[in-house]
Amino acid sequence: MAYCVTQEDILSLRADAAAVSVEISLEISPFPVCLAVAEAGGEALRAAIREKRFLPVGSAVEVDRCALPFAHLFAAAAPIWLTGKANELLALHRTYQSLFDAAEAAGCQSLAMPFLSALRYRFPRDEAIRIAFAEAEKTALKVIFAADTPELYAQSRKPYRKPKIVSYVGWYRDHAIFELDNGSFARIDIRPEITDVTPIPYFEACYRTGNNPLQPPLPEAEIKRLRRIYEENDW
Repeated sequence: MAYCVTQEDILSLRADAAAVSVEISLEISPFPVCLAVAEAGGEALRAAIREKRFLPVGSAVEVDRCALPFAHLFAAAAPIWLTGKANELLALHRTYQSLFDAAEAAGCQSLAMPFLSALRYRFPRDEAIRIAFAEAEKTALKVIFAADTPELYAQSRKPYRKPKIVSYVGWYRDHAIFELDNGSFARIDIRPEITDVTPIPYFEACYRTGNNPLQPPLPEAEIKRLRRIYEENDW
């Protein structure tokens, strides 16, 4: 339906519902927006979330609002960034889908929430924000994103631009690494039958040491092929 981004206190926002991010331990995530909700809800809110016993990554569930100024409250188990090969981007898409579906099923028309996985967890922030907006455009809800920091707010206001390749870093096993102009990296599968590009915020130490000495350098033609894959792939 529609979405917007604000730096206002989430507790002051006029919305039918709010959502917080929770850890796998069912503790509320230590982000400013989530901590503000946690402080207002107190131990009653923490206990209400722990009552759920288990919340799989990529899912969301309604919990007792514990006198918070919303008609409904939801807890979402957003993914952390592991290696970039554990379907983290897909898991974040699914987290938003699960959250929005739950809010719609509860009869909500508006939802206030932070950007999931965008502040910490090593997630590439550009991608976390892009996924948030992409999923918000699909829902019938009015989604109000409360930015955790001024920097995150400023980043969310910039148009998304796919980062450009700055340089080829090296390769190891089945993947080549390219440095991007936003300070992150792209990992591209070198196997001809697989077209896979993954954004990563860092790269493993093996690339810093000049690759595996038992493997020959990649031919320049192969590096050009991988660059084309990056340009053509929307990860």
